[in-house]
Amino acid sequence: MRTFIKTIKIQIVLIKMNFQAMLVYRTNALLISLGSGFYNVGAILFISFLFAKIPLLAGWDKWDLIFLYGIGQVFAYLYFFSVYSNTGVFQKLIQSGNFDFVLTKPFSSLIYSTLQGYSFNELISLIQPFAIIAYALSNKVYDISLPGIFIAIISIVIALVIAHQIIVLTLIPTFWTVENSFYRFFSETASISSYPYEIFDSKITKFIFFFIVPYALLINIPFRAIIGKLDYRLFGLEIMVCIGFLIITKLLWRWGVKNYSSASS
Repeated sequence: MRTFIKTIKIQIVLIKMNFQAMLVYRTNALLISLGSGFYNVGAILFISFLFAKIPLLAGWDKWDLIFLYGIGQVFAYLYFFSVYSNTGVFQKLIQSGNFDFVLTKPFSSLIYSTLQGYSFNELISLIQPFAIIAYALSNKVYDISLPGIFIAIISIVIALVIAHQIIVLTLIPTFWTVENSFYRFFSETASISSYPYEIFDSKITKFIFFFIVPYALLINIPFRAIIGKLDYRLFGLEIMVCIGFLIITKLLWRWGVKNYSSASS
């Protein structure tokens, strides 16, 4: 418990430091937001062009896909704020030998080494996905409820935890290789999660995208919770998948630390 409390305190200090850095470089934050805006406009146009050719995709219409995309972007900006901004930290600690210092401290080496920086610039862009969701809502009526929104918020938090564990798993080989670019795999393929999971129609793809790399769960569950079409067995599955990833990640991290060759040895 003492280690947990100290880890939380360290995270609070790091968040404050990164927020202050964002305030210093406000112009950079605005430029990032502008770039995100162009990207989102392009994505909406693509969906519109797609549905000019087809009436439905896996049983969902244009406004459903735009709504789903908006939820996906909420997740994406939170992911880039918290998880992605830290992908290079652990490798730098290994390469510089500073990971030796981390191991001497009374807080979680896993959390500190993989959640050290926060990109507040991404949070400024969060208004954009909510505008996209509002755009969908202005064109189609959904059965939205407060309990559904609450479940969606919990689901997105769980999805971020899962994403963090996947990134950590791809970083663990760095204990042996020192340099590793496999962590880019998740960030470069996660856009798959912004499509209805019905597109995964074979048993093999369902197993892969529900259990191994659970893209089918990350965005679809909060989206369906909000519009009142969630199969709550899938929400339970998301929780179980998250727990499974947490256990596997912790065991492999301990194994990596045990076999870590200190830079000073």
